[in-house]
Amino acid sequence: MDSSKTNQQEQKDKSTQKNPLQQATESVQAFFSAQAANPGPAIPKEFNVQEEGTKEERRKRAQELNRDK
Repeated sequence: MDSSKTNQQEQKDKSTQKNPLQQATESVQAFFSAQAANPGPAIPKEFNVQEEGTKEERRKRAQELNRDK
């Protein structure tokens, strides 16, 4: 029974390889697959950013920036 399924699958694969529409679809899918990738944010290998000021200074600055006008 398993051999009949594999034979059917092989026949299906052969028929789709000959179909020009299937070949065109595969080439389009390969072209657009790069846009479907989700690599995440770009992070440099050496990300050594120094924080400005002390914790209290940063908190005070944040409160100033978030103050209602």
